Amino acid sequence: MMQWAINKLVCSEMSVEALKKNFVPKYLATGEQKFYRFLLLYALNKLIYIEKGSFKGKSPEMEFLDYQEQFIILYRREGEDVYLELARVFRRAAHKVYRVMLKKKMTERNAKFLNLV
Repeated sequence: MMQWAINKLVCSEMSVEALKKNFVPKYLATGEQKFYRFLLLYALNKLIYIEKGSFKGKSPEMEFLDYQEQFIILYRREGEDVYLELARVFRRAAHKVYRVMLKKKMTERNAKFLNLV
């Protein structure tokens, strides 16, 4: 189950329909906290590959911000609250991963994230 979800998350340039199909049912089935922990676990796995040098691609915090923007757009178009909730969870996960990466000196400061917390 987890491998399936990670494979679905790997494709960072998903269409709107793919976003709805992949994330909304998982979020509704597991709830906010479990979905948030799932995102953190995914990001942690990706960070391990980045540290080893075997992963080349978009960093997890930027990927989560992209998904957050997509769900905000969906919320504005369709008005369903679940899209706004998903956007918040992705944004929260992106900030957490960013702070971890800053502590490990894996990234530079970025204006898209809060730095004075």
